[in-house]
Amino acid sequence: MTTHGSTQLPSTSVNPAQTPLLPPSPAGSFDKSLAEWHTWPANLISRTALMNPSTLRSYRSQLDAAELDLLADRESEVEVRFRDLEVDGKALAKKNVHSEEKLRDWLGIVKKPNTANSPPTLVSTTKRDPKSRFIYIYANHSRDRLRITKSMLTMILSFHQVMPEYLDFLRSFGLQPAARDLYFSGFRRQIALKKPPVAPNLDALGRSTQQYQIAYNVKGVTAKSETEWSIRNAAIYHKYDVVSDRAVWIVTKGGDDLYESYKELTDSGGRPEDRAFNSAEHCFLTSLAPHLLFCRWAVDDWRGYLRWLEHKVEKESLLGVLGPREPGQRPKRYQARDVQHMQYWQERTSQVVVVLEGNIEVMLSLGQFYQGLAHDDRFPRRGCAGEIADFVSQLDVMIAGLRNDVSRANALVKTTADRKELIIQHRQNEAEERMHRLNKNMEEETLVVRIITLVTLVYLPATFVSTLFSTDIIKYQDDEFPNGKFSEVAMIRWIQVTVPLTIMTLIAAWVGKWWASRASGDEREAIERQDKPLMRWRYTEVFLPWRWFGRNTRPPAVSLPMNALPP
Repeated sequence: MTTHGSTQLPSTSVNPAQTPLLPPSPAGSFDKSLAEWHTWPANLISRTALMNPSTLRSYRSQLDAAELDLLADRESEVEVRFRDLEVDGKALAKKNVHSEEKLRDWLGIVKKPNTANSPPTLVSTTKRDPKSRFIYIYANHSRDRLRITKSMLTMILSFHQVMPEYLDFLRSFGLQPAARDLYFSGFRRQIALKKPPVAPNLDALGRSTQQYQIAYNVKGVTAKSETEWSIRNAAIYHKYDVVSDRAVWIVTKGGDDLYESYKELTDSGGRPEDRAFNSAEHCFLTSLAPHLLFCRWAVDDWRGYLRWLEHKVEKESLLGVLGPREPGQRPKRYQARDVQHMQYWQERTSQVVVVLEGNIEVMLSLGQFYQGLAHDDRFPRRGCAGEIADFVSQLDVMIAGLRNDVSRANALVKTTADRKELIIQHRQNEAEERMHRLNKNMEEETLVVRIITLVTLVYLPATFVSTLFSTDIIKYQDDEFPNGKFSEVAMIRWIQVTVPLTIMTLIAAWVGKWWASRASGDEREAIERQDKPLMRWRYTEVFLPWRWFGRNTRPPAVSLPMNALPP
């Protein structure tokens, strides 16, 4: 019986595409399945109940859609690394494959023409599978295309009959301006420990159909430089044949660091038990060591990354906490960009929490999977229950370390949020201080204006009289008129000029004031129109429609507090 299960953190939904799907290969027709390698996963021999045609069609459409950004388009860019253990009497065989032809040679796939003059069929009869095969698919860096073509990828996946769920993890790689699917973590499994009624004959390859497959991803962090860190993703696939005790590993990652780590694990400098295949139990136990290697990679360096984040937050906000704020002192003046910086560090720290929790869930699922195998009556290696318990205990130690890092990251998120609010409060206080100084200056200016007004009122009558007497309306300098001479004509001309000029001055002042008020009102209405889509139910006019007050009557717009707005 075949079972399938998954433990998954946030994932993306998939819309099935209408790509034509070939009918499934009949049981026992591995050659036919391999001949149709370009149709993977439609050509898989063993299928679970969930692997219906629409699901396989969806996976094919996903691979087609992702090909441009995910995979290399020229063989000159290709490099796939193989590391086979215990193959053809050799302890180790390794090769870097750079073309599809060399890939077929390494896998032992040959073209054999049919007798009916039909197109040649790909068959695999020249090589048996090694006891352990490690395939490393990588990119030059975490945001570059994988160094493998679509044709070579589907050939590898078809030859090893890889379950289609592994594509969920592959799609996180490829060309991307920013890290993609950073919050996606998952664990997939497919178990087939009982021999099916109708099974293909895979003796030439040294395989059986009794196996389990698992796929998952973990994330580690790497210091790109002294001033920047990067979170990296690794996708792991593992299959173990419980009859022939053969294992397959496919690891996908940006960079070759995990390959070098696996190389050290299986080289002569590593532990002998990590490359021992002299018994069925040793073969199974050898398959546990790489899991610990990958999980250890996902645990390392998080402490250093958190320390770096703490330093950044401290540097940005320490003066906001301990800086001088007493009168007469010169405190740090915070700008809007300082609030933006604190928001940025808060988001990066929250990102750490999600990624670490994803790693924890994956490791828990991995441990539960092997614990379930140890208690499954169909699993022929139940005698390894003690070693499985040791394996799970080592996972528990790493999980405990990650949980400590999560607690530390949560504390940093809270600290960052609190200090961001403190900086905002400092900015508000600075604005209030500036307003207070402005009001004080306005009060002083008002006092000066009042003094000037008082002086003007005192001197205005005398000024008016002096000005009037200096004109030709009244003259005292004429000897003929010692008591003064009044000119009615001069008085009339003075009135004719002064009164219209005064009226024109008042009209010009009124027009200027009206124009300024209208411009200010238009600007305020423009701002309200921009804010209205963001604050949907901002005014009481939503609840008091204009038509209730008449066609041309608008009720007063009263702002509501944001916490009183409907959702």
